Amino acid sequence: MGRLLVGLLVALVLWSPAEAVIPINLQGEGDTLAVIRGRAVCLDASGRETDALFGCDGTSHRFGFASKDGRLYQFSATDAMTAMFSDVRVRQRELQVTARLRAGGQLEVIKVQSIKEGKLYDIFYFCEVCNIKAYAPGPCPCCRNDLEFRETPQ
Repeated sequence: MGRLLVGLLVALVLWSPAEAVIPINLQGEGDTLAVIRGRAVCLDASGRETDALFGCDGTSHRFGFASKDGRLYQFSATDAMTAMFSDVRVRQRELQVTARLRAGGQLEVIKVQSIKEGKLYDIFYFCEVCNIKAYAPGPCPCCRNDLEFRETPQ
């Protein structure tokens, strides 16, 4: 039964329209699955969008997601996956975010992908020396070399 549910979930995500909120109960919490296309943005203290390229200072900001239909979503302040959005290269790209849509309209990231020529690419950071994959820029937790930004076709 679990494999069937996972298969249906994957099919819905892959064949859903560009913006979709899929009413699937995730872990009994009443959350819904959202697949949204748009771009990551920086938010000021009041939750309004700031300059996405230069307005993020790396520590005292929050991130949001501006969808193609003009809606602005906020990410949960405790979501560690939003560290990826501190990278200007990620904020410059058209993205597809798969996330839990929590009460109050806050998103919790499940997966972030870039869109190039209509195709989805997985985004991550990688250390060639240690063979470590991460979802936030910075030094490798093992050898301390800088992690390399990568995009691979899905």
